[in-house]
Amino acid sequence: MEDGQLREGTIRHIQNAVAEMFGLSIEELRTDSRSRDIAFPRQIAMYLSKQMTDASLSEIGRQFGGRHQTSVMHSIAKIHQLRATDAGLNRTIETLLEKLRQQDGD
Repeated sequence: MEDGQLREGTIRHIQNAVAEMFGLSIEELRTDSRSRDIAFPRQIAMYLSKQMTDASLSEIGRQFGGRHQTSVMHSIAKIHQLRATDAGLNRTIETLLEKLRQQDGD
């Protein structure tokens, strides 16, 4: 169970970093809101959660308000595709990764 706690903690760090960058609260990232101002940062956070942890899609979904694993899969695929053409998104993700790596080193 210790591994699950570690993954949950890591996902919470990701949620904190994304929420801070986009001026949101963690609660907003976990809501059912489909507003682009909330949904897009949530998709980024789910993408990073999959990239940076060994959490399952179901586990990531639970950490984001009980989303189904297919919703998590869709979010990951969408961000992955957008990274191929969106330099601004790549900069945002690289900034978040750097911040999370620094926190991990503390």
